[in-house]
Amino acid sequence: MKTTYILLTFLFAFKTYSAELPPKWRFEYSYGKVKTFYLEDQPSIVFTRANINQVSDFHQFMYQYYLVPPWIDLSVGLSSTGTQIDEPDDEAEQFRYITAYANLGFVIPISDFWNIKLVAEHFYTTMQVKDDAFGFQNLRGNHVYPEFEWLPFGSDMFVQISPYFKVPLWSDTGNRRETTIGLKLKVPVTGSAGLRFPSFAYQNALMIKVFYTNMHLNFQRDGFIDSEIDVRQVGATLGFNF
Repeated sequence: MKTTYILLTFLFAFKTYSAELPPKWRFEYSYGKVKTFYLEDQPSIVFTRANINQVSDFHQFMYQYYLVPPWIDLSVGLSSTGTQIDEPDDEAEQFRYITAYANLGFVIPISDFWNIKLVAEHFYTTMQVKDDAFGFQNLRGNHVYPEFEWLPFGSDMFVQISPYFKVPLWSDTGNRRETTIGLKLKVPVTGSAGLRFPSFAYQNALMIKVFYTNMHLNFQRDGFIDSEIDVRQVGATLGFNF
């Protein structure tokens, strides 16, 4: 009888504790609008400098899974810009910008208000342009960067506000360097309220983001002159985290 009581007590405690934990995985989808400033130049008299501003849609998909909760996670994602283009009207200046990635993130424990993660990532980036008049294709490589997220008011608020940014440390492809800063507003829609950093990211929520990204690349191709490329994006998205 005593053994049964102890076992039932343990199972009840385990179930209660487990109910407070977030799932080990999450899926995020966001849709919005983005303005992209594309600049490409190279020291060649046969190349026409590309300086294009494009306004278009923006899709972003991401799947994330805790390997060692909450310290190590695996993420795969895809983003696409330019499926539907508002401007420019000239098809010769329009482009589609696609990025896919897979990464490992290692959370550095600091506090309940700061989420600092070191990320090792393999990426694939390409552009689709009419007649390949400009842009780059099939660029892949690896890079390492830290991500910083700050939850200034804690995780108990109904609307959770967190600025975030990432900065490049190293890349093995064309001196590619990408920096992002943004602001995230998250409204939990079911359960998991009050989760501590970084576990709170795995709650079901409605998400609003505004962001700025700056990517610089020295694009190299065999038999061609190197191109200096800058891609800057300013956007806003509405998404779901579940």
